[in-house]
Formats: sequence, C-alpha cells, structure tokens
Amino acid sequence: MPDTGDDEISVEPEGNAAKIGWVAQPETSGPVHVVPRSCPQCGDPNGATPASGYSLPPWTIKTCAECGFTYITSAPAYDALFEHMAWEKTAQLENERRESTRRLQQKLSKKTRWRLHLLPRKRMPELLAVHAVAGNVIDLGCGDGGQMAGIADHFVPHGIEIASAAAARADAWFRERGGYAINAACLDGLKQFPDAYFTAATLRSYLEHELHPSAVLAEVARVLKPGAVAIVKVPNYASLNRQVMGNRWCGFRYPDHLNYFTPKSLRTMAAKHGLRLRFGPTWCLPTSDNMWALLRKE
Repeated sequence: MPDTGDDEISVEPEGNAAKIGWVAQPETSGPVHVVPRSCPQCGDPNGATPASGYSLPPWTIKTCAECGFTYITSAPAYDALFEHMAWEKTAQLENERRESTRRLQQKLSKKTRWRLHLLPRKRMPELLAVHAVAGNVIDLGCGDGGQMAGIADHFVPHGIEIASAAAARADAWFRERGGYAINAACLDGLKQFPDAYFTAATLRSYLEHELHPSAVLAEVARVLKPGAVAIVKVPNYASLNRQVMGNRWCGFRYPDHLNYFTPKSLRTMAAKHGLRLRFGPTWCLPTSDNMWALLRKE
C-alpha cells in the first residue's frame, strides 16, 4: 500500500456502536484498527461536512465541500480485513443490526423480493461475453470466485481477495482454468501484474468497500489493454430510494461501505485515469439502489 501520509489510529467503539454489536461480536472483539481518510476523489483533507445525519458512531459519513464526494472519514486498516473484519463476518453483523433496528422494513423487503426480477438479472459471465474479448480477466474482491463460475472457455480467470479463506478457495479453481487468485488488498495485488495484461476487469460490489478507490482505478487502467473494459457495480447514492429512506437506506453499511458514488462522481473518478464511462439502458435507474457501469480504457 502506498504511503498516503495518513497516521494509523485505534478507535475503541462506544455508545451506539457498542450497543448494536459492531465490535462486541467474538469475530471482532477489541479495538478496531482504523486509518483516517481524506476525500477519496480529490484528496481534500478538511473540507468535508456531515452528510444529513447518516453517520453511525464511531463511523462518520461526510460530503466533500470541494468536489461533492460522500465517504466515511475513517476506515478499518487493510490488516484488519484479512481475518477478523473480513466482509463475510461484518456482513453478518450488519444483517443482525438491521434485524434489530429495521425489523418491519426487513420483513417487507424479504416479502417483496420479486421486485428484483422485474428486469433481467445481470450476470457477470453474460456481461463478459458481450463486452470483453478473449484473454485474461480479473475479478477484484473475488470472494471464493463464485461470480466467475460459468465464464466462457476463452477467458482465463484471475482474482484478488483480502479475506484469506475465500482467496484460497478462489485460487484453487482459478488454477484449474490457467489463472490464479492473490490474497491481498486489491491495490497491492494489482501491482503484481504487468501493464496491459487483462482484456477485462470486474468490480461487482467492490469499489464501495475500497480504502483507496481512485488509486485502484489507476491500477485497473494500467493493467487493462487499450480498448479493454472494467465492469462496475456500486450502490447509487443519488437514487430516489436513498432520498426517501434517509438513514434507513439499504446502501448504508457501517463500516463496509466506505465510498458513496453517484453517476457523476463515478464518471469523474474514472475519467481521471483514462476510463470512459457509459451506462446500459437499465443500468442506472433512479429507482434502483445500485448502478452498473462499463468503463472502457481509451
């Protein structure tokens, strides 16, 4: 991880955070090792203002006064994410928090899951088949490799995953297809690949979790061949649902979701690194909590 000038600190969660169980669970007992963050988009360290009461102590969500990007101002350090703050563990804690604080909303959501199938579901193998050419492809935050299941034979899967157990499972079957997975933070893992090595990168439900999203997109641009694509899915902070639901919006996950993208901010960050963004016809609906985007290296 490059030197960003940030000092590492340890925060002892207290008050509401302890009450809802964020570090009181066995998997995450003790102080959470965190680092402070400047604006991930423009680097401004001091101009952020609280974002409409969306914070949940000890995690503070602010909007940059300089560029308008919304983000959590401190985050678990990379070393915490390898094991005791791995996504599959914190996701379970988040589900428990929602069950206790949003019981009615959670029940309604589960009973209306049919709404998620009103439009054709986007699956990574099909998206790769349509938008990428044959060659090496890489999945950032690949988990156990499951979303690469079913990709065409002319793709060679690679991945990077910070959770050690999941990375090992992905590596085992990626090697059967001629690729492999790296157990590392994505920023460090990408540096292990040469320039213009991949015909596609997939970033499904990953970029919102990344401590240094702009630096990762710079590395993605470096390892992609000219004309290659990155397929991105992130929560849409500009969605009508967020404006209606406020701090009960499903896109808020503490501290998993560090970055809150809008179509404009995702386009701006991608363009900084020579990645041209476009949306498919149903990829960025104002009524959807998520947006999909295709970033093409120019």
